[in-house]
Amino acid sequence: MVIFFSVMLFKIFCKIIKYFVKYKRLVPICIIFGVALACLGQQPRLNAAYLEYIDRYKDVAIRHHTEFGVPASITLAQGLLESRAGRSYLATQGNNHFGIKCHRWAGEHVEWDDTLKHDCYRKYASAEDSFEDHARFLCGRRYQPLHQLDSTDYKGWAAGLRQCGYAEDPAYPEKLIALIEQYELQRYDVCWQPDDTLANASADNDDLPDQEEEQAAAERERRQAATAQRVKNAFGLGAASPDND
Repeated sequence: MVIFFSVMLFKIFCKIIKYFVKYKRLVPICIIFGVALACLGQQPRLNAAYLEYIDRYKDVAIRHHTEFGVPASITLAQGLLESRAGRSYLATQGNNHFGIKCHRWAGEHVEWDDTLKHDCYRKYASAEDSFEDHARFLCGRRYQPLHQLDSTDYKGWAAGLRQCGYAEDPAYPEKLIALIEQYELQRYDVCWQPDDTLANASADNDDLPDQEEEQAAAERERRQAATAQRVKNAFGLGAASPDND
């Protein structure tokens, strides 16, 4: 859509230039050319590193939207903002893409000089583990009000994260919303299906072989069991719990 309008504007601009050249009106040409350059200079430029980050983790964000109800747009925007597209100290040294502190974390950690307090942050074996822990973190009691919102309401989630205490920056919601809209991350919020839909999908599909159906179910169980074990080990609890209060 953006490309279409850009092409149309360019064609209109060319016709205006031809008109003024035909009738030798150079001053208006200079004015129009100057205004066009100014407008082009104000267009937000998309960061190549951000685009690469989005492409790398969009599938993970969509999957977690399905499994945990956290909007994919919010996950991606927070990852971009908190980790500077995977280039921050916490991301490179601890695979921590969301700035989540240790709290009751019993796993490995990394210290970072945040506001001169040398805070303790969780360290993960992979970026994917960080994404999954982030989704579970937002399922804790503190963030339950967010789950009353529509899971495509990225503006409500952005404001709610600040209200629930995820970040101290008063401009945090605006920064998330700006990233979502600049990179059109909200389009990933319509790529998901609720868990019950996915659970029934294979049963409703008569063309899916029984063996593939069983393998898909086994893979889901394996992933859920592995996740629960990682969380249990990290918190040193007898049973896994996503609560972060």
